[in-house]
Amino acid sequence: METVQRPPREDGTRPPWPGKKARPTKGTARSGKYERFGETVRYLTLEEWQRFLDGIEDYRHKLMMRMIYELGCRVGEFVRIQLKHLDFSRSSVFLPSENTKTGYRRTSHLPRGVMNDLKSLLRREGRMLRRSEKLKKPEESLFYPPGRPFGPYSENRIRQIFQAYAKKSGLDREYGTDVRGRKLHQLTVHSLRHSHIMHYIHIHKLPLPIVQKQVGHRTLKATSVYLRPSDEALAEAYEATRPPPPARRAYVPS
Repeated sequence: METVQRPPREDGTRPPWPGKKARPTKGTARSGKYERFGETVRYLTLEEWQRFLDGIEDYRHKLMMRMIYELGCRVGEFVRIQLKHLDFSRSSVFLPSENTKTGYRRTSHLPRGVMNDLKSLLRREGRMLRRSEKLKKPEESLFYPPGRPFGPYSENRIRQIFQAYAKKSGLDREYGTDVRGRKLHQLTVHSLRHSHIMHYIHIHKLPLPIVQKQVGHRTLKATSVYLRPSDEALAEAYEATRPPPPARRAYVPS
């Protein structure tokens, strides 16, 4: 499990999620839940990400986690995705301003493979026509709990699903408890957003402005924090500079 410097809070006011009261803006507005982590955020390495996926047997759950990772979105943005927000021809997802943390609309790319899996799921569930990409009820939530087609998953339920699979794959680590005695986990579903940014900057080598637009950072400065070397990159760089140890001479008895 890798660490990187925690990105600063994005500038500007933010609208409340639908149905929630706005937070007071007077004084310090930084969220306390991220303060507990100190100056670092947690993300998964590629190997850990694959191990996490391998531990998910439920097809819909795996598709949900893949979408959150590939979009690099926040969990609150993910649960508000409706069928009408999908653009199958461009393999993208539209996030309207009222559904984003920053209050700015954006369009994020989704790999063709994930979009094709979505179409297969929707056709199997009878929500998309078999021979076209026409949706039967565009206003429906993309994902919803079993038996509740008109209501999306709650953010807490998505967090619980992530935590269950993190534990199953051996990636769940606790670092303490909060004031209510609840366990605090080093990895949360928000770690998938950090993982997306780190992987696409450091491994896939995408330009910073591209990643910024994908994940919805208000400023390039917020994205540039992720340019700092990861622990993994640090280890690889130092190993590359060190000469190999001298070969041990075979012992030949006299």
